[in-house]
Amino acid sequence: MPTTVLLVIGLALFIWALWSRLFRRASVNGPIVMTAIGLVAGALLPTQNLLFMESKVTLVLAEVVLAYLLFVDALDVRGSLRSQFTGVPARLLGIGLPLSLLLVLAVGLILPLGLSIAVILAIACIAVPADFAPETSLVRDSRVPARVRRWLSVESGYNDGLVSPLLLGALAFASAGDTGDAGRAFAVAAPAGLIAIVVGGLLGLAIGATTRFADERGWTEAQSMRIAFVAAPVIVFAAAVMLHGNGFVAVFVAGFVIRLTRGASGIPRAELALLEDLSWLANLLLWLAFGFAAIILLSETYDWWPAIVLALVALTVGRFVPVALALRGSNATAKERFFIAAMGPRGAASIVFGLIAANALPGEDGFLVLAATCMVVLGSVVLHGIGGPLLVRRLWGAPHGDHHRPLIAKGSV
Repeated sequence: MPTTVLLVIGLALFIWALWSRLFRRASVNGPIVMTAIGLVAGALLPTQNLLFMESKVTLVLAEVVLAYLLFVDALDVRGSLRSQFTGVPARLLGIGLPLSLLLVLAVGLILPLGLSIAVILAIACIAVPADFAPETSLVRDSRVPARVRRWLSVESGYNDGLVSPLLLGALAFASAGDTGDAGRAFAVAAPAGLIAIVVGGLLGLAIGATTRFADERGWTEAQSMRIAFVAAPVIVFAAAVMLHGNGFVAVFVAGFVIRLTRGASGIPRAELALLEDLSWLANLLLWLAFGFAAIILLSETYDWWPAIVLALVALTVGRFVPVALALRGSNATAKERFFIAAMGPRGAASIVFGLIAANALPGEDGFLVLAATCMVVLGSVVLHGIGGPLLVRRLWGAPHGDHHRPLIAKGSV
């Protein structure tokens, strides 16, 4: 079985590598290709598929992938600090994101879905973060105003880092027996977040300062610095967990502080090349695993309607209404507000959150969360993959010549 899985992984990566440019010309990106291969492989290898999803190794791999994604997100967001936390980005993260979580949670509690509060909260955390990696054309299209692409990039870079503590709190709540146990679980989770901020901030400051100091004195080489930035999130994550902190929050904070510490010149792209390639590789493997997971659900006879309802709410009104309200009175035009509210693809963060929650929650709860994850991501691929280009054309006209620019969203290496 392990050999067969390795063969599938190798062939999938090889297929993408050989025809990547042709896929891109056809507007078919890596995540979509890997998902399709995962679906086919999952249909042919159902036993291995199920064992893969239930393995503790899967949980560890998902945690490592999320740590790297959060670290790259924090390093990769462009623009000044003020531009990232004022205006439209501040409204999206400070108003739109909480309102989206509350709306999905309210729908889950009001409708008779038969789901526990912890499961509903976990599904809300999985379904809300936007990720433009699966739909890169939306943030590469020069017809879309540059400032809109920048706003979406900031939102995409930060929202999963803000949601991850809430997801871990929901899982702590689910693992607790009664209300008193839940209270103690959250009492433990709250200091873990504070510890993570302190650890991430201090280690981020130390890593940023030492790498800058060594670079300025010519002690390093491009290759050695590439390895240093691959090692950095591992150091931060491990240190935070050892000190009973939230490793994900620590890694995100560290990446943010490192970027600030390196100053206006930033980090040379040559030093981040290996980190970006590794992150992209992990992203591709993640989508392959998602294809495996999705075929499990498609082959099982189960009542999926609670997951379908919450997925549809999260992808439609759960995104549009909160974001539209958050952007009222902003400097965005009506056309820009409509586009931002309508476009919120889900991707890598949702998949990782779903894998972590499915492995952490007991029995049927884990299955329901995994079902909701698949519904959200597959629904987003259809909704935003088809509707996104049509909406761009409707709002800003047909393309003229080469309308793509360098990608500014996460997962874009």
